[in-house]
Amino acid sequence: MRMFSSLKGQEQAKAILLSAVESQRLAHAYILAGGHGSGRLTAALDMAKARICPEVPQGFCGFCKQCLQIDALNHPDVRITIPQMKTTKDEEKVSLFKARVKDGITPLRIPGNTYISINQMREMIHRLSRKSYEGYGYVEIIYDAHRFRKEAANAILKTLEEPPDGTLIILITSRISGMLPTVRSRAHTVRFGRLTAAMVEEVLMERTGVSREEASKLTLSADGSPGRALMLNKKKKKVQNQVEEIFEQIFDRTLGDMEIAAYAEIRARKLGRDGVITLCQDMIYLIHDYRRSLTGAKPLTRETVPVILGVDDETCQRMEKLFCICQQRLNANVSPSMAFSAAMVGSRI
Repeated sequence: MRMFSSLKGQEQAKAILLSAVESQRLAHAYILAGGHGSGRLTAALDMAKARICPEVPQGFCGFCKQCLQIDALNHPDVRITIPQMKTTKDEEKVSLFKARVKDGITPLRIPGNTYISINQMREMIHRLSRKSYEGYGYVEIIYDAHRFRKEAANAILKTLEEPPDGTLIILITSRISGMLPTVRSRAHTVRFGRLTAAMVEEVLMERTGVSREEASKLTLSADGSPGRALMLNKKKKKVQNQVEEIFEQIFDRTLGDMEIAAYAEIRARKLGRDGVITLCQDMIYLIHDYRRSLTGAKPLTRETVPVILGVDDETCQRMEKLFCICQQRLNANVSPSMAFSAAMVGSRI
Protein backbone atom coordinates (compact mmCIF):
# COMPACT_ATOMS: atom_id res chain seq x y z
CA MET A 1 0.00 0.00 0.00
CA ARG A 2 1.30 3.45 -0.90
CA MET A 3 2.32 5.29 2.23
CA PHE A 4 0.45 8.49 3.05
CA SER A 5 -1.94 7.91 0.12
CA SER A 6 -4.90 8.98 2.28
CA LEU A 7 -3.11 12.20 3.27
CA LYS A 8 -4.52 14.74 0.84
CA GLY A 9 -2.70 17.85 -0.28
CA GLN A 10 0.17 17.85 2.22
CA GLU A 11 2.84 17.28 -0.43
CA GLN A 12 5.75 18.78 1.48
CA ALA A 13 5.01 16.83 4.65
CA LYS A 14 4.49 13.64 2.63
CA ALA A 15 7.80 14.10 0.81
CA ILE A 16 9.74 14.54 4.06
CA LEU A 17 8.18 11.53 5.77
CA LEU A 18 8.22 9.29 2.71
CA SER A 19 11.91 9.97 2.17
CA ALA A 20 12.69 9.15 5.80
CA VAL A 21 10.78 5.85 5.67
CA GLU A 22 12.10 4.68 2.30
CA SER A 23 15.69 5.49 3.20
CA GLN A 24 15.27 3.80 6.59
CA ARG A 25 16.24 7.03 8.29
CA LEU A 26 13.07 7.57 10.27
CA ALA A 27 14.05 9.64 13.31
CA HIS A 28 13.22 8.55 16.84
CA ALA A 29 10.95 11.55 17.53
CA TYR A 30 8.76 13.83 15.38
CA ILE A 31 6.50 16.81 15.92
CA LEU A 32 3.63 16.92 13.41
CA ALA A 33 2.47 20.52 13.59
CA GLY A 34 -0.57 21.95 11.84
CA GLY A 35 -4.21 22.91 12.11
CA HIS A 36 -6.99 20.61 13.26
CA GLY A 37 -8.12 18.27 10.50
CA SER A 38 -4.96 18.72 8.43
CA GLY A 39 -4.04 15.01 8.44
CA ARG A 40 -1.54 14.85 11.30
CA LEU A 41 -3.02 11.77 13.01
CA THR A 42 -3.49 10.06 9.63
CA ALA A 43 0.21 10.59 8.94
CA ALA A 44 1.17 9.41 12.44
CA LEU A 45 -0.74 6.15 12.00
CA ASP A 46 0.91 5.55 8.62
CA MET A 47 4.30 6.13 10.26
CA ALA A 48 3.36 3.60 12.94
CA LYS A 49 2.40 1.02 10.31
CA ALA A 50 5.66 1.63 8.46
CA ARG A 51 7.55 0.97 11.70
CA ILE A 52 5.52 -2.03 12.91
CA CYS A 53 4.30 -3.88 9.76
CA PRO A 54 6.45 -7.02 9.19
CA GLU A 55 5.25 -7.66 5.63
CA VAL A 56 6.64 -4.76 3.56
CA PRO A 57 10.16 -3.33 3.96
CA GLN A 58 10.24 0.48 3.94
CA GLY A 59 6.45 0.63 4.03
CA PHE A 60 3.38 -1.33 5.11
CA CYS A 61 0.86 -3.72 3.60
CA GLY A 62 -2.31 -2.37 5.20
CA PHE A 63 -3.86 -5.83 5.59
CA CYS A 64 -1.82 -7.76 8.15
CA LYS A 65 -2.82 -8.12 11.79
CA GLN A 66 -0.47 -5.32 12.84
CA CYS A 67 -1.79 -2.81 10.26
CA LEU A 68 -5.43 -3.61 11.00
CA GLN A 69 -4.90 -3.20 14.75
CA ILE A 70 -3.18 0.15 14.23
CA ASP A 71 -6.08 1.35 12.04
CA ALA A 72 -8.48 0.24 14.79
CA LEU A 73 -6.44 2.17 17.39
CA ASN A 74 -5.99 -0.94 19.52
CA HIS A 75 -2.48 -2.20 18.77
CA PRO A 76 -0.76 -3.05 22.10
CA ASP A 77 2.54 -1.46 20.98
CA VAL A 78 1.07 1.65 19.32
CA ARG A 79 -0.33 3.82 22.07
CA ILE A 80 -2.06 7.19 21.80
CA THR A 81 -1.95 9.53 24.78
CA ILE A 82 -4.53 12.31 24.87
CA PRO A 83 -5.01 15.23 27.29
CA GLN A 84 -7.51 14.50 30.04
CA MET A 85 -8.71 15.64 33.46
CA LYS A 86 -8.50 13.87 36.79
CA THR A 87 -12.19 13.03 36.46
CA THR A 88 -11.88 11.58 32.93
CA LYS A 89 -13.01 7.95 32.85
CA ASP A 90 -11.51 5.20 30.71
CA GLU A 91 -14.95 4.63 29.14
CA GLU A 92 -14.93 8.20 27.80
CA LYS A 93 -11.63 7.62 26.05
CA VAL A 94 -12.72 4.25 24.67
CA SER A 95 -15.92 5.82 23.31
CA LEU A 96 -13.91 8.65 21.72
CA PHE A 97 -11.48 6.24 20.06
CA LYS A 98 -14.35 4.13 18.71
CA ALA A 99 -15.97 7.23 17.22
CA ARG A 100 -12.70 8.15 15.51
CA VAL A 101 -12.31 4.65 14.06
CA LYS A 102 -15.90 4.66 12.84
CA ASP A 103 -15.88 7.99 10.98
CA GLY A 104 -12.19 8.76 10.58
CA ILE A 105 -12.63 12.44 11.48
CA THR A 106 -13.64 12.74 15.16
CA PRO A 107 -10.90 14.68 17.01
CA LEU A 108 -9.36 12.77 19.93
CA ARG A 109 -10.31 15.51 22.34
CA ILE A 110 -12.04 15.29 25.72
CA PRO A 111 -14.16 18.39 26.53
CA GLY A 112 -12.95 20.61 29.33
CA ASN A 113 -9.71 22.01 30.71
CA THR A 114 -7.63 18.96 29.86
CA TYR A 115 -3.87 18.45 30.07
CA ILE A 116 -1.16 15.79 29.73
CA SER A 117 -0.06 14.88 33.23
CA ILE A 118 3.23 13.68 34.65
CA ASN A 119 1.54 10.41 35.60
CA GLN A 120 0.66 9.77 31.96
CA MET A 121 4.28 10.33 30.98
CA ARG A 122 5.53 8.08 33.79
CA GLU A 123 3.22 5.35 32.51
CA MET A 124 4.62 5.81 29.01
CA ILE A 125 8.22 5.65 30.23
CA HIS A 126 7.42 2.50 32.20
CA ARG A 127 5.87 0.89 29.09
CA LEU A 128 8.95 1.67 27.04
CA SER A 129 11.20 0.05 29.65
CA ARG A 130 9.68 -3.36 28.85
CA LYS A 131 9.84 -5.51 25.76
CA SER A 132 7.10 -4.79 23.22
CA TYR A 133 4.21 -7.27 23.03
CA GLU A 134 4.59 -8.11 19.34
CA GLY A 135 8.36 -7.70 19.20
CA TYR A 136 8.41 -4.98 16.51
CA GLY A 137 9.11 -2.04 18.81
CA TYR A 138 6.96 0.77 20.19
CA VAL A 139 5.22 3.79 18.69
CA GLU A 140 3.99 6.43 21.14
CA ILE A 141 1.66 9.11 19.76
CA ILE A 142 0.94 12.11 21.99
CA TYR A 143 -2.08 14.10 20.79
CA ASP A 144 -2.37 17.85 21.43
CA ALA A 145 1.19 17.91 22.79
CA HIS A 146 0.96 21.66 23.52
CA ARG A 147 -1.20 20.64 26.50
CA PHE A 148 1.74 19.19 28.43
CA ARG A 149 1.97 20.23 32.05
CA LYS A 150 5.50 21.59 32.51
CA GLU A 151 6.54 18.78 34.84
CA ALA A 152 5.17 16.21 32.36
CA ALA A 153 7.15 17.72 29.49
CA ASN A 154 10.32 17.78 31.59
CA ALA A 155 9.76 14.16 32.60
CA ILE A 156 10.11 12.88 29.02
CA LEU A 157 13.06 14.98 27.88
CA LYS A 158 15.55 12.15 28.41
CA THR A 159 13.24 9.67 26.68
CA LEU A 160 12.86 12.01 23.71
CA GLU A 161 16.62 12.41 23.46
CA GLU A 162 17.57 8.76 24.01
CA PRO A 163 14.51 6.53 23.55
CA PRO A 164 14.81 2.75 23.86
CA ASP A 165 15.79 0.91 20.68
CA GLY A 166 12.93 0.45 18.22
CA THR A 167 10.89 3.31 19.69
CA LEU A 168 9.21 6.06 17.66
CA ILE A 169 7.62 9.01 19.48
CA ILE A 170 5.24 11.29 17.57
CA LEU A 171 3.97 14.54 19.08
CA ILE A 172 0.90 16.04 17.40
CA THR A 173 0.11 19.71 17.96
CA SER A 174 -1.91 22.58 16.53
CA ARG A 175 0.07 25.14 18.55
CA ILE A 176 3.78 24.42 18.40
CA SER A 177 4.53 27.77 20.02
CA GLY A 178 2.88 26.41 23.17
CA MET A 179 5.46 23.63 23.52
CA LEU A 180 8.63 23.96 25.59
CA PRO A 181 11.73 24.75 23.51
CA THR A 182 13.50 21.84 25.25
CA VAL A 183 10.87 19.46 23.84
CA ARG A 184 10.90 21.01 20.37
CA SER A 185 14.68 20.78 20.14
CA ARG A 186 14.61 17.01 20.69
CA ALA A 187 12.28 16.14 17.80
CA HIS A 188 12.11 16.72 14.04
CA THR A 189 9.28 19.11 13.14
CA VAL A 190 7.13 18.44 10.08
CA ARG A 191 4.56 21.11 9.30
CA PHE A 192 1.11 20.55 7.84
CA GLY A 193 -0.31 23.58 6.03
CA ARG A 194 -3.73 24.76 4.91
CA LEU A 195 -5.10 23.27 1.71
CA THR A 196 -6.53 25.26 -1.18
CA ALA A 197 -10.30 25.59 -1.33
CA ALA A 198 -10.35 23.44 -4.47
CA MET A 199 -8.47 20.64 -2.70
CA VAL A 200 -10.80 20.74 0.33
CA GLU A 201 -13.80 20.57 -2.02
CA GLU A 202 -12.34 17.49 -3.75
CA VAL A 203 -11.79 15.73 -0.42
CA LEU A 204 -15.37 16.51 0.66
CA MET A 205 -16.92 15.23 -2.56
CA GLU A 206 -14.76 12.10 -2.52
CA ARG A 207 -15.44 11.25 1.14
CA THR A 208 -19.13 12.24 1.42
CA GLY A 209 -20.60 12.35 -2.07
CA VAL A 210 -21.96 15.89 -1.59
CA SER A 211 -22.41 18.10 -4.62
CA ARG A 212 -19.73 20.59 -5.62
CA GLU A 213 -22.09 23.41 -4.68
CA GLU A 214 -22.55 22.02 -1.16
CA ALA A 215 -18.83 21.26 -0.85
CA SER A 216 -18.06 24.85 -1.82
CA LYS A 217 -20.36 26.20 0.93
CA LEU A 218 -18.75 24.00 3.61
CA THR A 219 -15.26 24.88 2.41
CA LEU A 220 -15.86 28.57 3.13
CA SER A 221 -15.89 27.80 6.87
CA ALA A 222 -13.19 25.13 6.83
CA ASP A 223 -10.11 27.42 6.82
CA GLY A 224 -8.19 25.09 4.51
CA SER A 225 -8.80 22.01 6.67
CA PRO A 226 -10.39 18.90 5.09
CA GLY A 227 -11.06 17.45 8.55
CA ARG A 228 -12.90 20.58 9.64
CA ALA A 229 -14.98 20.54 6.46
CA LEU A 230 -15.86 16.89 7.05
CA MET A 231 -16.84 17.63 10.65
CA LEU A 232 -19.01 20.55 9.51
CA ASN A 233 -20.77 18.22 7.06
CA LYS A 234 -21.27 15.62 9.80
CA LYS A 235 -22.57 18.24 12.22
CA LYS A 236 -24.92 19.63 9.60
CA LYS A 237 -26.43 16.19 8.98
CA LYS A 238 -26.75 15.59 12.72
CA VAL A 239 -28.47 18.95 13.23
CA GLN A 240 -30.80 18.36 10.30
CA ASN A 241 -31.78 14.94 11.65
CA GLN A 242 -32.35 16.44 15.09
CA VAL A 243 -34.61 19.29 13.96
CA GLU A 244 -36.56 17.00 11.63
CA GLU A 245 -37.13 14.62 14.55
CA ILE A 246 -38.42 17.52 16.67
CA PHE A 247 -40.64 18.72 13.81
CA GLU A 248 -42.15 15.24 13.50
CA GLN A 249 -42.57 14.85 17.28
CA ILE A 250 -44.59 18.07 17.45
CA PHE A 251 -47.17 16.65 15.03
CA ASP A 252 -47.14 13.05 16.27
CA ARG A 253 -50.82 12.38 17.04
CA THR A 254 -49.94 9.46 19.30
CA LEU A 255 -48.28 11.80 21.80
CA GLY A 256 -50.05 14.10 24.22
CA ASP A 257 -49.00 17.59 25.26
CA MET A 258 -47.44 16.28 28.50
CA GLU A 259 -45.26 13.82 26.56
CA ILE A 260 -44.16 16.55 24.14
CA ALA A 261 -43.32 18.85 27.07
CA ALA A 262 -41.26 16.08 28.71
CA TYR A 263 -39.45 15.43 25.43
CA ALA A 264 -38.67 19.16 25.08
CA GLU A 265 -37.40 19.34 28.66
CA ILE A 266 -34.96 16.47 28.08
CA ARG A 267 -33.64 18.15 24.93
CA ALA A 268 -33.26 21.50 26.67
CA ARG A 269 -31.35 20.04 29.62
CA LYS A 270 -28.99 18.23 27.30
CA LEU A 271 -28.29 21.25 25.06
CA GLY A 272 -28.25 24.09 27.59
CA ARG A 273 -29.29 27.69 26.94
CA ASP A 274 -26.94 28.40 24.02
CA GLY A 275 -27.70 25.04 22.43
CA VAL A 276 -31.46 25.64 22.54
CA ILE A 277 -31.04 29.13 21.04
CA THR A 278 -29.13 27.56 18.14
CA LEU A 279 -31.71 24.77 17.86
CA CYS A 280 -34.53 27.32 17.62
CA GLN A 281 -32.73 29.00 14.72
CA ASP A 282 -32.29 25.63 13.01
CA MET A 283 -36.01 24.97 13.50
CA ILE A 284 -36.79 28.30 11.85
CA TYR A 285 -34.58 27.32 8.88
CA LEU A 286 -36.52 24.04 8.58
CA ILE A 287 -39.85 25.88 8.74
CA HIS A 288 -38.70 28.22 5.95
CA ASP A 289 -37.77 25.20 3.82
CA TYR A 290 -41.10 23.53 4.60
CA ARG A 291 -42.98 26.65 3.51
CA ARG A 292 -40.97 26.69 0.27
CA SER A 293 -41.83 23.04 -0.35
CA LEU A 294 -45.54 23.83 0.03
CA THR A 295 -45.24 26.17 -2.97
CA GLY A 296 -43.21 23.67 -4.98
CA ALA A 297 -39.91 25.55 -4.51
CA LYS A 298 -36.65 23.79 -3.66
CA PRO A 299 -35.52 23.87 0.02
CA LEU A 300 -32.52 26.11 0.67
CA THR A 301 -30.77 24.40 3.61
CA ARG A 302 -31.43 20.71 2.89
CA GLU A 303 -32.21 18.33 0.08
CA THR A 304 -35.68 17.34 1.33
CA VAL A 305 -38.09 18.15 4.15
CA PRO A 306 -40.38 15.78 6.10
CA VAL A 307 -43.91 15.63 4.70
CA ILE A 308 -46.66 15.84 7.33
CA LEU A 309 -50.31 15.99 6.34
CA GLY A 310 -52.24 18.96 7.69
CA VAL A 311 -49.24 21.22 8.26
CA ASP A 312 -50.08 24.22 6.11
CA ASP A 313 -48.47 27.64 5.66
CA GLU A 314 -50.55 29.19 8.43
CA THR A 315 -49.34 26.53 10.88
CA CYS A 316 -45.75 27.15 9.78
CA GLN A 317 -46.06 30.89 10.37
CA ARG A 318 -47.37 30.27 13.88
CA MET A 319 -44.48 27.86 14.58
CA GLU A 320 -41.91 30.33 13.31
CA LYS A 321 -43.29 33.03 15.59
CA LEU A 322 -43.24 30.68 18.61
CA PHE A 323 -39.60 29.66 18.08
CA CYS A 324 -38.64 33.33 17.63
CA ILE A 325 -40.36 34.07 20.95
CA CYS A 326 -38.50 31.13 22.48
CA GLN A 327 -35.17 32.68 21.44
CA GLN A 328 -36.21 36.01 22.95
CA ARG A 329 -37.19 34.35 26.24
CA LEU A 330 -33.92 32.45 26.39
CA ASN A 331 -31.96 35.68 25.88
CA ALA A 332 -34.00 37.15 28.74
CA ASN A 333 -32.84 34.26 31.02
CA VAL A 334 -36.10 32.29 31.01
CA SER A 335 -35.52 28.60 31.82
CA PRO A 336 -34.53 26.72 28.62
CA SER A 337 -36.86 23.84 29.56
CA MET A 338 -39.85 26.14 30.06
CA ALA A 339 -39.21 28.23 26.93
CA PHE A 340 -38.59 25.29 24.61
CA SER A 341 -41.52 23.26 25.98
CA ALA A 342 -43.84 26.22 25.41
CA ALA A 343 -42.65 26.54 21.79
CA MET A 344 -43.09 22.84 21.03
CA VAL A 345 -46.49 22.44 22.69
CA GLY A 346 -47.76 25.75 21.27
CA SER A 347 -46.82 24.63 17.75
CA ARG A 348 -49.19 21.66 17.80
CA ILE A 349 -52.27 21.71 15.58
